[in-house]
Amino acid sequence: MICLSVVSHGQQDIALRFLRALAELRPLLVSQVIYTCNLPEPDLPPLELGHIRLVTLRNLSAKGFSENHNAAFKLCAAPYFGVVNPDILLPSDPFPALVEAFEDTSVGVVAPVVASPALEVENTSRRLYTPFELLRQKLRPSNLGEHGDWLAGMFLLFRSRAFRAVKGFDEGYFLYIEDVDICTRLRLAGWTLRQCASAQVIHDARKTSHRSLRYTVWHLRGMFRYWRSPTFWRYRRLLLDRRQRHAGGRGAG
Repeated sequence: MICLSVVSHGQQDIALRFLRALAELRPLLVSQVIYTCNLPEPDLPPLELGHIRLVTLRNLSAKGFSENHNAAFKLCAAPYFGVVNPDILLPSDPFPALVEAFEDTSVGVVAPVVASPALEVENTSRRLYTPFELLRQKLRPSNLGEHGDWLAGMFLLFRSRAFRAVKGFDEGYFLYIEDVDICTRLRLAGWTLRQCASAQVIHDARKTSHRSLRYTVWHLRGMFRYWRSPTFWRYRRLLLDRRQRHAGGRGAG
């Protein structure tokens, strides 16, 4: 029922933690894992995943986040497609609660609540990505739960039909902002998104962009590409129109 896509950038030691957690939990709803080696690494050791089929892809040259997960989606025949970072830890099985959220047929993507290793909830459900919102999050970080405009990409579960309808991730984003963009495009296409309060995972983040100039440049390029895109401006206009209608409705009352 669920196909998971996990990409390793020479991070086999980290990815093995996730895969071994799956081997221990053996979540009934997960039928397939597409494991992509974006950089050269040894073969995976034997893993007892039970009913879960493991498929390994090896890239001849490194690809970006969007291209890797789009390639994995081509092998997905399940109704739900999950994009999961290898540094995710699974204290329990989040998948039943996540799939239950899709009972609302308008939902195109769901995500669990994401916590740090210290069990502090991370701000992974946010308002429209703008320079002002970035500053606000720096000063007063907040997680918006079900009321966000986008969900962070370390763990996203898509309705496959919705992912296919918006043609997956935009491969013009090499790394970073792909999650912002696809959530915006899903919203513009009429889908809703949801953060599921009853599902929680732990993100053992390495914060590479905070230490590497190259990663910081990719992040900045993604930000400015998004802010110049018609997608951003269309969604911004949609939000402004909604606020004006809501204000007008309150005034009429």
